[in-house]
Amino acid sequence: MAHPNRLQNAHVLIFGGTSGIGFGVASMALSHGAYVVISGSRQPKVDAQVAVLQSLYPLLSPNHVSGYACDLNDSEKMESNLTALFDKATEKGAKKLDHIVHCAGDLNHMMKLEEASVEGAMAAFRMRYASIILIGKLLVSERYMTKSNTSSVTLTGGSLSEKPVPGMGLVAGGAAANEGIMRGLAVELQPLRVNLVRPGVIKTPLVQPMIDALGPEGIQKALKFMSLTGDMGYPEDIAEAYGWLMKDRFATGAIADCTGGRVLAGPGFSGE
Repeated sequence: MAHPNRLQNAHVLIFGGTSGIGFGVASMALSHGAYVVISGSRQPKVDAQVAVLQSLYPLLSPNHVSGYACDLNDSEKMESNLTALFDKATEKGAKKLDHIVHCAGDLNHMMKLEEASVEGAMAAFRMRYASIILIGKLLVSERYMTKSNTSSVTLTGGSLSEKPVPGMGLVAGGAAANEGIMRGLAVELQPLRVNLVRPGVIKTPLVQPMIDALGPEGIQKALKFMSLTGDMGYPEDIAEAYGWLMKDRFATGAIADCTGGRVLAGPGFSGE
């Protein structure tokens, strides 16, 4: 038989889909003919990126991509915000999701150890960790997604969980926590599949300020510690890992390591 296109007409919701890795995943899914819903924190940016994605795939009908804002920074309203998003994305459960991708995150609450506080730690975990728990909660009832091995949730971690660097030790803890909750949800939500992609240094707007601060010479020096490939990763590269985990119906509790071999590349790089 011909190899199936398992993303064609699939219904995919992407948190953090307005830029960086999430936008790359959205573009990849559309290239396979999926129906994609992107989410971000601000509706104007969501609308703008929906238009960009529509322009990239003019042969698809405009309704192949849509988008809604969802604020994941408000602890008190997070669950209601997520419920509202799921209701919009699925027409209140009438059109169930096939896949969810979680790429949402920022560096606004990144702390050095000497600056750490309980409040700061909780803020840092809110979007990247607490939102994942609440997404899992919303999937228990099967209102929005059928518990089947054809359905999946793919989370995003980071290579800092394996190889922390000075000044980002607390971020490493968050990355490791995502790996733990991935395994927990894979057990809790089975046979629905839950996996995680572990990125290395990916050239996205999130890390662009760090790249700019290093400058061309600093980047060349840093690349020796960042990867074995002599380059950074790019969203269109790592998007393929998310595609694999969505399509492979025997993959669950798995980590796709897309770090360019960073763990093998030498000692941690402090940027100094």
